[in-house]
Amino acid sequence: IFSSPPPPKKNMSSALLPPPSQTRLVTIVAHVDHGKTTLADNLIESNGIIGERLAGTIRYLDFDEEEQRRGITMRTSTIALRHFYTPVGGNNNKEKKKKKKKERETMVVHLLDSPGHVDFAPEVTTSLLLADTALLVIDVVEGMCARTHSILREAHAHSMKPILIINKMDRLCGELRLSLKEAYVRIRALLESVNAVCANMVMRSKLERLEQQQQQSSSTSATASKVNINAQDEEEEEDEETQLWTFSPSSNNVIFASALHGWGFTIPSLARHLFKTKVVQVKPLVLKQLLFDDNVKYRHTDHKVLKRKKNTNDEEDLNLFEEFALKPIWDIYECVGGVALTAIAMSGGGGGGYDTNGYNNAHTTTPGNHNTATNNHNNKTKITADTPGMEEILTLLQSGHTSPNTTTHDNTKYSMLSIPTTKEQLQILLNKTGASSSFDEE
Repeated sequence: IFSSPPPPKKNMSSALLPPPSQTRLVTIVAHVDHGKTTLADNLIESNGIIGERLAGTIRYLDFDEEEQRRGITMRTSTIALRHFYTPVGGNNNKEKKKKKKKERETMVVHLLDSPGHVDFAPEVTTSLLLADTALLVIDVVEGMCARTHSILREAHAHSMKPILIINKMDRLCGELRLSLKEAYVRIRALLESVNAVCANMVMRSKLERLEQQQQQSSSTSATASKVNINAQDEEEEEDEETQLWTFSPSSNNVIFASALHGWGFTIPSLARHLFKTKVVQVKPLVLKQLLFDDNVKYRHTDHKVLKRKKNTNDEEDLNLFEEFALKPIWDIYECVGGVALTAIAMSGGGGGGYDTNGYNNAHTTTPGNHNTATNNHNNKTKITADTPGMEEILTLLQSGHTSPNTTTHDNTKYSMLSIPTTKEQLQILLNKTGASSSFDEE
């Protein structure tokens, strides 16, 4: 009689379909072969649906046989993913003291992977009509293409919230062999070209709305006052529209990534990491405004940010983005190439099949030997955590990461989201991603 009533049964539909406040519809749009499906593979892998070894190569959302055969996306496909995040606290300091450790909340993201070829443009239009946020992926080497221009205009017409992803950053180092300064100039030129197209697009929409207002306006005083009030509201909306369609790394709407290799970062995340690890003793709110600025540099002796001379040819005179964002990435790729050459030499191979950055260069022939790839095809090379040079890679991973997860010292409970700190954890990472498996010397 005095027992408490049984707890209410949980509704299964509410568990599978959360409320709209915890649901987002996100579409990935880009020109063909700019890395949409590869990016989707990495996002799917973060939910444990596919393994780390298959992420970026399986093309999970290309379920049709014809899509797999052609290697392009032909139909829009959708998948629901869970995203765990910690909500940002308010301005009340008392609440911050009471709740130092906030519980993570769940967000369900319905991800839409749309085609990039112009022949399947209606599929892209459908995905833009369904979604409320667009991930605009651009190849940093190819830059703005014809299809990118049309997708930008269409996304703006559907009032989307865009996020720019500058993809294939590894190509600047591996294929083009650009220096740090050349890579920064190329990235900055790409951002300026995207913003120029967006500014022209926003200005055209403003002029069209202004013409409509002039046609609808009348000569009466009552309607004139209403027009003035509406004009003020529209000016505020136009300012918000301009900010929304202006891509700035400090505004947290630009992501630098390599979808094939499964890494990416933003300027705010890099600023938080540099301040947390005491590499740069500048608060993140100030540092994120300076990280992509070409006019400043950091002096390590007294931890000061100084003005930098423009058009200098000194390779050691680097700005903050070149020193703290690009240089660790370049160092890791160069170390990986050195480890590959060392592993080939230890296995008795010729070592001529891989360049200094670890990229396959097998099909280059010499005048005296036209079958270099065929002669070395049977040689097998395996890279492990004990291969000479892996210690330097381990150090670079710890110093250059921007992951919010802390490093772990328990080898048995190592997670892929954690940064390896020992050789045992690095070997687990190599086994899970397939990087330590034998590969052909070509």
